[in-house]
Amino acid sequence: MSIFTKQVRRQGDAQKGFALLVVLWSMVFLAFLMTQILANSRTAISLAANLRAAAQARAADDGAINEAIFHALSAGNANWPADATPRVLTIGTISVTVRIETLAGLVNPNIASGALLAGLLHAAGEPNNTAAELAQNILDWRGPAPSLQAAAALLDTYRSSGLSYGPPAAQFSDLDQLAYVMGFTAPLVAQLKPHMSLYQPGDPDPSVADPIVRQAIAYATTINPTGTGYEGAPVIRISACASGPAPVCRRATVSLNGMNALPPYQIEQLTDGQ
Repeated sequence: MSIFTKQVRRQGDAQKGFALLVVLWSMVFLAFLMTQILANSRTAISLAANLRAAAQARAADDGAINEAIFHALSAGNANWPADATPRVLTIGTISVTVRIETLAGLVNPNIASGALLAGLLHAAGEPNNTAAELAQNILDWRGPAPSLQAAAALLDTYRSSGLSYGPPAAQFSDLDQLAYVMGFTAPLVAQLKPHMSLYQPGDPDPSVADPIVRQAIAYATTINPTGTGYEGAPVIRISACASGPAPVCRRATVSLNGMNALPPYQIEQLTDGQ
């Protein structure tokens, strides 16, 4: 065999080995690519299943809230009192725990008197003078100033405190907005929020109020013995928590106008969470 023939054979063997190497690397790459595609597919399928389960749980919560509203409006044995008793409902195949609580014992900062606000602040631990000042700041925030001069003076007071704004003369749309009122801090607002509601239609009902609010009522009565009294449609909070692979909780604040009223109820707020 000539030297030339041997060299040709060696080159052929080398080319075959290189081609085999390319094929092997291509197969490895394709296998890796298929693994990634399958993994992404499994992730997408799992995500879709979770989203579907969460949507079903939310729908079950909403159905349980509607059933709770019906029973809250009903009379006799069908009535569910707003006493926070847990009730377990089955909506489709999902188990939902429902609680109804009254908001009648809470203070509404949009309508509460200065005396009641001062009482609540004092019951929360503020000294009398500070409580009265902070209560007045809430009144200044939510209501119109008596004159343009008074509005300008309030704006100057806020700016002298290092704030770039003044009272908007508008009611609160969220309890967290109390933190913008001059003199209020985030910890103080967090301390007050469990005793407040923006949907309570009148003064708090002492019979269902917590100890802090009852103390506030007692303090306010010493300042204003007449008060305004509890009035308006009762307001309740309904919490619904679906169990299962995608546990979801929903909470509704509802004004109950009465079964014979039009409309019989009004959903004031519907949010996720307990």
